[in-house]
Amino acid sequence: MIRGMRRFAWILLAAAGCAASEPDPSPGPYAPGPAPDPAAPPAAVAEPAAGSPSAAKDSRDLEPWNGKRISLSGTFESDRAIHGIVRLASGLRVWLPHFDLVMRGDDWLKYVGKPCSVSGVLHTYVKDIDGHRHPRLDEIEFSGTP
Repeated sequence: MIRGMRRFAWILLAAAGCAASEPDPSPGPYAPGPAPDPAAPPAAVAEPAAGSPSAAKDSRDLEPWNGKRISLSGTFESDRAIHGIVRLASGLRVWLPHFDLVMRGDDWLKYVGKPCSVSGVLHTYVKDIDGHRHPRLDEIEFSGTP
């Protein structure tokens, strides 16, 4: 008899838990956004003006701006969630070293695959970083669309 009462009490508790008030349909402040469509084409980047740094096809095209503050527009990429990369319309990749430190406090991986604009001091010759022989920007100011 006691065993049956215990079982009945558990059934009542379970039924009460299942019959709780309906959840709030509002998504709340931390709800994830809509999932990206894997079949959608990558975000389009506007064709840069001829003669601008963003129109460079290879590192040699960037040499006139070496050591100067420039702005680049392209698609943002990430290298191991540490370094940022701006891929220009030509496919040339410009490194943004230690982007994780520049954007500390921001979930900057949300910009990956999206159009961006970056300004900074350009260095076309990099000898001191193993594995990184790409042009790079230092003293970065970043603007992107999440």
